Amino acid sequence: MLPKKFVLSDTTTLTVWRALEFDERVKTLIHRLKYQGMYEVAPLLADLLHFATYIPPVDMIVPVPLHHSRQQQRGYNQSELIAKRLAHHLQVPVIPALLRTIASAQQAKTTSRTERLENLSGHFVLAPEHQASVRGRHILLLDDVLTTGATLTTCAEVLLRAAPKEISGLTVAH
Repeated sequence: MLPKKFVLSDTTTLTVWRALEFDERVKTLIHRLKYQGMYEVAPLLADLLHFATYIPPVDMIVPVPLHHSRQQQRGYNQSELIAKRLAHHLQVPVIPALLRTIASAQQAKTTSRTERLENLSGHFVLAPEHQASVRGRHILLLDDVLTTGATLTTCAEVLLRAAPKEISGLTVAH
């Protein structure tokens, strides 16, 4: 599938690749992973990404983080689970370079990209202990679903502050 492209504030382009269209079957699978505790779906999705999607050569995978309260409630971050299996295939590390400082309960209810970008402003920060490991590297920013691109764009903007060589995006579905 053709990638989506988003222009970041420094005029670089974030290219986001995905494996699947977000149809009812994919929606059911991802909802089982996220909301029904079926974390064993994550390796299947990672395998699908690896074998059925273009992934550029990268130095590391950075999963989109959950707010700590959401992760505590769920017991895991679905993007991190997918990233760990994918990292095994790609032989690269998973680096939790981003932290989510504010929970965004309204995110799913907003539909426009502008609203989502406004809603996410200030919600992510660079983890200080990983700033040096990001500098000069090609990062694969991974999330489960791409809707408007606001989450990946916001995360990429934060990562840009650490001067990576390049940032690419990857999601299971759009």
